[in-house]
Amino acid sequence: MKNIRIILIPFLLLLLVILVDKLICIPDVRESGRRSYKAGQNLILGMPEIWEENKTTQKKGNRVAVVTGTSRSELFHEWAEIPVTKSILKEPIYFETRTAVKASEFLLYYLIIKSMTDSGFKPDVVFLEFSEEMFNENNVYTYKTKWAELMLHEDELLDIYDAMNPQFKRDIIARLLFLGYNYHFNPILAVKNLISGKRVANDNYFIGLSSVMNAKRPFTPDRIGFHSDNFPENEYQARIVGYAESRRELFLNHYQLSNPEVNFFRKIIDHAEKHNIPMVIWEPQIHPYFQDIRRKITGGELYQKNIQKFIDPNSKNIRYISLNEGNTNCQTYVDCSHVSPICVPEIADKLLQTAKEIPNFK
Repeated sequence: MKNIRIILIPFLLLLLVILVDKLICIPDVRESGRRSYKAGQNLILGMPEIWEENKTTQKKGNRVAVVTGTSRSELFHEWAEIPVTKSILKEPIYFETRTAVKASEFLLYYLIIKSMTDSGFKPDVVFLEFSEEMFNENNVYTYKTKWAELMLHEDELLDIYDAMNPQFKRDIIARLLFLGYNYHFNPILAVKNLISGKRVANDNYFIGLSSVMNAKRPFTPDRIGFHSDNFPENEYQARIVGYAESRRELFLNHYQLSNPEVNFFRKIIDHAEKHNIPMVIWEPQIHPYFQDIRRKITGGELYQKNIQKFIDPNSKNIRYISLNEGNTNCQTYVDCSHVSPICVPEIADKLLQTAKEIPNFK
């Protein structure tokens, strides 16, 4: 009898774990015991509201350009209204900038763009930033840091499985097999909340990660920066030389091409083609001092190589432009990594001029 109990106890414990895990399939149970959402998850949850606002904007006769990228794209957020040259675009256009996220990368962009189509919203054009730092596997902000914040549902896990490396593929399989692991489920918390009628509160604090849900914040004169020929020496040392070194350490250190980031870039392109989303892929301008440092590390050809590899030159949906080839008039910089917000109108004009080459941009 004792031997039977010894055999049965592990079996019963395993059965209990499986039973609890399957109960998590019930939304009410899951919402009672899951982990609180973190910044990246909150950002994704906030997107549907943004897409509904953009649908309304389109219905009023305005075009909508969705700006997706890092802090280099977030510069668009510093204009309440961006003046567009009438010869380039006569119709009024609204720039959706709450989709530009500091320290972000292609996994997050893919999830944002996919949420856009899942919500039934089709923008007039998407401006997708391409910066070489995003492709560094050892960047401090990669798909790995976003992965730690996210609790994706089963269909979302299956969707991104093919883009991940073997380690994260194994993690996805484990999350699919054991939902408690995926949702960081706490059975004791779940029981307490089910009895009391409470649910895990959504944490809507974005820890300064993005501008989601914020109003536009126009720049002030003290944030314009300096023309490249007129940097005071102390500012040049701090904003260009010193800041370039910190960017190198954070984003370019031990540079190794990230296959998952490349794969998510490819998935974004495939998604745009499948859903006929007009898209301009653009490379932002950076200060020549930092550009030289980055080129020595990356080779400076990642943008062109990946454009040629993944984009059909006869695509009806996608065009591209690099603004980092000395082809802009604005030479004012906030620091080594960012042009001044006063450059945004010129950037917008160039991106829209490129968009006009897209057959499906009407």
